[in-house]
Amino acid sequence: MKKNFYLDLLMFISGLICIITGIIIDFHLFSGGKSVKILLTDVHIYSGYIMSIALIFHLVWHWKWVRVVSKQLNRSSN
Repeated sequence: MKKNFYLDLLMFISGLICIITGIIIDFHLFSGGKSVKILLTDVHIYSGYIMSIALIFHLVWHWKWVRVVSKQLNRSSN
């Protein structure tokens, strides 16, 4: 239970950071010049990496559930 909570929290926070920095970069909602843009871009990229790695762990930890549900869906569609 705890590892799922912390993993979900990590995915949520890194995803939120990635979304916010992406919006800031896309709409040029920053001031401070090139150094701020480079910092925001780095934060955006690395938060995306963290979110992707956490998603992979999430899928691996829940793979048994994914298999069971997909088998149930296959049976109900036939």
